Amino acid sequence: MRPSMNTRNQSHSLLLALALTALAAGGPTMARDRDAQPGETRVFTLKPSMQGNNPEGIAFDKSSGAFFVGAVRDVFGGVDSPLDGAIYRGTLDTPTLTVFIPGAPGNEAAGMKVFRGQLYVAGGFSGTVRVYDINTGGLVASFEGFGAGMLNDLVVTNKGDVFITDSFVPTLWHITAAQVAAGGGTPEGIPMAPDIAYVDFDFNLNGIVALNGGHRLIVVQSSTGKLFRIDLDANALYGREIYEIAAEPLFGDGLLMDRGRLVVVTFAPDFTLTFVKLDRRAERGTVVERRTDPTLRGPSTVARARNFYLVVNADFETGTTPFTVTGLPRNSDDDGEEDNE
Repeated sequence: MRPSMNTRNQSHSLLLALALTALAAGGPTMARDRDAQPGETRVFTLKPSMQGNNPEGIAFDKSSGAFFVGAVRDVFGGVDSPLDGAIYRGTLDTPTLTVFIPGAPGNEAAGMKVFRGQLYVAGGFSGTVRVYDINTGGLVASFEGFGAGMLNDLVVTNKGDVFITDSFVPTLWHITAAQVAAGGGTPEGIPMAPDIAYVDFDFNLNGIVALNGGHRLIVVQSSTGKLFRIDLDANALYGREIYEIAAEPLFGDGLLMDRGRLVVVTFAPDFTLTFVKLDRRAERGTVVERRTDPTLRGPSTVARARNFYLVVNADFETGTTPFTVTGLPRNSDDDGEEDNE
């Protein structure tokens, strides 16, 4: 989730009014899609699409071939939708996504990830993290107690630990795999200050990915365009070391690691997928490619689905329906796993 380009420098109250969160995911098992071929751009439509129910986050389940898109409340227009926080489900060989997990007033489904048959959802301003069973859509774990921030995105490590970015409060939240298995628990707050200076009344930490099995995290600060590496170390102060990655400003929202490159959905100066090559220690990053497409409308985040990059057209600027997801060809025959964890 990110601020509108037209509102980034407005007052606190307006920014809070304009704040939106990410979406994502869950769905029943499907046969693997093997018809998707690189080289063609695809557009998937959310049905129903309704003003006040912008898409924002996305996650792909490699096992079932399904992908999930979460909805957030359109506070730009001050419209409450009966689909608030709904999670849609689709496949690469079907042009439409339909509601899989219904929303509820006040719900938000911001950043999402799929891990071992479960869909993990950061709840934005609703202040919750929820975990769903992909086959049934049933809720298997729920977490509160994050304070008054904005839970924007999350990542699940190889061990099943969950780390959640907070865009307004300088805290990285941690939920353990044991807590997920137990269905709940008290999240741990890991301070980001003073190493990361938060900008008041703006979106700060946003997209997040994991490296080295989850011992190292990379986050983007939307307000400054900075990338940071967070090394988890039980012997360090607050259990982490934080380093700014040397790179040009990347005013980004969602992140993805693919083939050793960091994919950043950037919103300034233009909406693009920006590909960054990190050095071996993730100390420096060099932009090696930028991609855009006429079908992109205010993109928020990206997921890899086989040989496609699925880009959510959140369209926070205009909220024009129907809402869509763009499938950009990845142009590779490699069907291996994403390398972000």
